[in-house]
Formats: sequence, C-alpha cells, structure tokens
Amino acid sequence: MGKIKIVVVSDNHGDVEILRKVRQLNNDADMFLHCGDSCLPPELIDGFSQVKGNCDYFDYPKSKTIKTEFGKIYFEHGHLHSLSDAYILSKDAVLFITGHTHIKKHLIISHCHVLNPGSLTRPRDGNNGTYLVIEYNDCNFNFYFRNI
Repeated sequence: MGKIKIVVVSDNHGDVEILRKVRQLNNDADMFLHCGDSCLPPELIDGFSQVKGNCDYFDYPKSKTIKTEFGKIYFEHGHLHSLSDAYILSKDAVLFITGHTHIKKHLIISHCHVLNPGSLTRPRDGNNGTYLVIEYNDCNFNFYFRNI
C-alpha cells in the first residue's frame, strides 16, 4: 500500500481565498474533502469533494462514502442526525468525518476514527481556524490539525 494524504475542511462560510490557500499549502494531497457550509457554488470549490451543510443552498449530496485501499471514508455535515455511536458504526467506515460544530475533534469508537476538522473561518473552540490532514502509510494513520 502506498502513502495517501487527505485534506479535510469544513465551515468556511463563503471564503474562497481560504480554500485556495489550503489547496496551495497541500498541493501534494491525494484527496480534498469538504464537510459542508462552504456557502459557495460548485465551480468555486476548487477540487474539493463536498457534502451539503445547513448553510449551503447549492445541490450537494447530504453524505458521501468513498472506498479506499484502507477502508471506507464516510462524511456528512453532521446536522441531520444524532451522532450516536450506533449511527456512526452503522456506516461501517474506518473514517467518519463531520463538520457543523466548528470544533476540531478526533476520537475512536470501536474500529472507527471519528473526526471533525473544525472551522476554517469561525472556530468555536478558542483556536485559530483549523483543517485536518490525514496521512495513511504502511497500515498506520496519522492525524494533524493545522491552523490556517
């Protein structure tokens, strides 16, 4: 298995330039995911695979599942369901990723890493805006919250 780098963002609320900056800082990434509330039309998402947030008015899917060599990635905004352990595990994913709370998070439930990248522009945890970098190499994950 090769090395995979995934960049995850959420909740930039209309700021196009901040998405461009994240792409420039991570131009070696294999995948870019957006957990919703970009408040932008698809042509301005710049290579991110996006799901619909509660502040998005464009036609994005409510959730996405991506199959990878290390297992499934499931992501949604996180505002439509109670994120109970049972709900999370029902997705049978290795990575379960949401946004919405504007608070970065990483915890493990059974075999699943539950993640939230925080918010790029409106963090609610006293930090600067954050996004998440996930690296997978030699059957191991590394998770890095990056300040913007």
